[in-house]
Amino acid sequence: MNSRNESLLAGRILVVDDQENLCWVLARVLSERGHVVRTALNVAQALRVASTFDCQVAIVDYRLPDGSGTALIERLRIHLPGLRAILMTSYGSVALRDQVRSQALHAYFDKPFVNSQMIDSVEAALLAWVAA
Repeated sequence: MNSRNESLLAGRILVVDDQENLCWVLARVLSERGHVVRTALNVAQALRVASTFDCQVAIVDYRLPDGSGTALIERLRIHLPGLRAILMTSYGSVALRDQVRSQALHAYFDKPFVNSQMIDSVEAALLAWVAA
């Protein structure tokens, strides 16, 4: 196994969503692929987790009970400038997709999404993080 694959196996991922079941499912499927996953249910928890967890990828819901997912991503990038971010939402729109492009996010998913597509996107984000 080369170092690139070892880096992927040790991928550090933060999942932020107010739906506990979605956090659990994503944590489980990503952990089964060898990644280290932490979850948070809101902005405040996500910032606490990120203060001690040097994540490479963050999967963040657009609407959180205590703030915006896009604002959270901006705050996370202050301390984690190489962070690859994936935004997901149940409230997709053309305006939001345009905002995603302007924020240079790695990917955008409308809910519900196909887990295998999310996994592929996360692993592509990890490859981009390693290559940077």
